[in-house]
Amino acid sequence: MADKANDHQTRELDGPPFDTISSLRFSPSNSSGLLAASWDTTLYYYDTRSNERRSKFDHRAAVLDCCFSVDGKHAFSGGLDTSVRDFDLETEQVRHLGQHSSAVSRTSFASSLNALISGSWDRTLRFWDPRSSNAQIASYSLPERVYNMDISGNTLVVGMASRLFHIYDVRKMEGGPVQERESSLKFLTRAVACMPDGQGFATGSVEGRIAVEYFDTSAEVQEKKYAFKCHRQTVDGEDHVWPVNCIAFHPTYNTFASAGSDGTVSIWDHKSKKRLRQYPKFNQAISAIAWSHDGRQLAIGESYNWDEGRDGASKAPPPRLLVRDVGDEVKPKGVA
Repeated sequence: MADKANDHQTRELDGPPFDTISSLRFSPSNSSGLLAASWDTTLYYYDTRSNERRSKFDHRAAVLDCCFSVDGKHAFSGGLDTSVRDFDLETEQVRHLGQHSSAVSRTSFASSLNALISGSWDRTLRFWDPRSSNAQIASYSLPERVYNMDISGNTLVVGMASRLFHIYDVRKMEGGPVQERESSLKFLTRAVACMPDGQGFATGSVEGRIAVEYFDTSAEVQEKKYAFKCHRQTVDGEDHVWPVNCIAFHPTYNTFASAGSDGTVSIWDHKSKKRLRQYPKFNQAISAIAWSHDGRQLAIGESYNWDEGRDGASKAPPPRLLVRDVGDEVKPKGVA
């Protein structure tokens, strides 16, 4: 059961990770299939409707990210052990696709190419064909370490160290990035998510700000981009600012959820520049979120995110994996 700080629409999954939850992904074909990657060196697979942990797969070090194949039958993951792995969720067979020379920080699946993309601290993007015995298709050098990555259609957004962003058309990688940008936020980027409608993306940073950006470089469209403060609170006259740890766009309504180290999750309509809802505060930082493909569930990873260092870790409660059934609060105003 979820604690009384959360309402009846939020339920807790059994068998959560026992260290920080680094990434959550719902299946593109099954609204109850959920992957959870963790610093406990394990990738977990859950059925959220039956509240059952179906499988778990071990790495040799912390797992930093995960994603599904387009048919939802395979899971892919990478982490500090530098390995890129393919897990057959039906047979539970594990396949080592290949290796980076440093940590694999992000994974995304390009449906149009039927290819896995991995980004690493070794300053490369690598493309993999899981169907091939020689899985690595290509490798592309970058100017900095990959910290964040997301894809919408054929548009890949890569967030790097030094506040750099590259935007690619995955069908034309040999030509280099379509655009190179510097973050409009002043501090380290901790989250990036692409709009499902393909118009742009949002980024979140450690100083409690979110920026909304657009791909179209025309002056008219670029005038629409903006940034705003969030995940902040005034306590006893003192301003407290928490990192924005994750952002996820709703697959149907193009609104987005943000979650932070303040233990809150908010729903935003970026077009009207308004917050639609803030859910009841959780026990500790929210380190990962994900929408189900039908947009009816929001998975929430509640776990210590090391904002207070080792001292905070000794006092932190164990991680929890929660799923919230959502309603009309995720719709823009005026949408039936």
